[in-house]
Amino acid sequence: MIALETAIENCARDTGFSGVVRVSDPSGLLFSGSWGYRDRAERLRTEEDTRFAIASGTKLFTALGIGRLIEEGLLRLDSAVGSLHPDFHSWIDPAATVEQLLTHNSGCYDYLDEDEIEDYDNFRVEIPWCYLATPSDYLPLFVGKPMKGPPGQAYAYSNGGYVALGILIESLSGRPYRDFVEAEVLKPAGMADSGFFAFDELPPNCAKGYVGDGLKTNIYKVPIRGGGDGGMYASAPDLERFWPALLEGAILKPGLVEDWLRPRLHIDGERWAACGLTRRADDGSLLIVGGDHGVGFDSRIYPERGLILSILSNQSDGEEEMRRVLLAELAKRP
Repeated sequence: MIALETAIENCARDTGFSGVVRVSDPSGLLFSGSWGYRDRAERLRTEEDTRFAIASGTKLFTALGIGRLIEEGLLRLDSAVGSLHPDFHSWIDPAATVEQLLTHNSGCYDYLDEDEIEDYDNFRVEIPWCYLATPSDYLPLFVGKPMKGPPGQAYAYSNGGYVALGILIESLSGRPYRDFVEAEVLKPAGMADSGFFAFDELPPNCAKGYVGDGLKTNIYKVPIRGGGDGGMYASAPDLERFWPALLEGAILKPGLVEDWLRPRLHIDGERWAACGLTRRADDGSLLIVGGDHGVGFDSRIYPERGLILSILSNQSDGEEEMRRVLLAELAKRP
């Protein structure tokens, strides 16, 4: 325990880490700490329950929203997307399935294709970021665009695929994406401090995302509000509540949870894609990660050990060195 605390504290000091680290297991809280400022200009310090944007960590919550629609009988994993939405035909093969969207092998057009973007720091889309407040707002970015490839051909990480899933949630539920996910996923998980907050009306105790070492924030770099592929805010205590709630069937029924979390598609090495998250074959962990301008995030659970760890940072790639140190230290524990 002392070694774990020392390793984390030394890493935070040496790297200028800004954010929160939380580690727990069935015996209770092993470590919780916060560093840096959630608001640099006002010198408001980060707290252990500060809410951070989690970028692509949001994808699991979108996937669970789809799971809730499956439980309601509104679609199936093998449903062809061409039968679900009339505006998908030009940029997704109509035969692509919901499961393929969930596991990044639908071949759909990706508005934010990380393999193709040469200058991510200056990346823009045709619609100003401030007008992208809900997944359906993204449709003009997709209609008429070419598919990346045929469905089922290969794993290709796709932000666009998760925008499509967010649009499906809105069209099939008849509710705004954020309202549906908050009611059907976050609330059952006990995540009362998490949600889809807009930059121009952030609630208290939210961390601003910083680009560089000064006061420049990320508000002109990412959509104004989180959607299907990223941008949700969460706190470390909420994530600690989330993982057991997921595994114990508080969000999806137990039978569907087991199916949801099984490895479906090999990514590389020890990594496999499940629905909305990654599974590691070597240690059995389930994990979600996120990175964007002013965001660095990692949260994972080791189900057999009940070990949960979360790293949330309001710096670009701010979680990377802390993750390396933390995983190395935890690997020494029985």
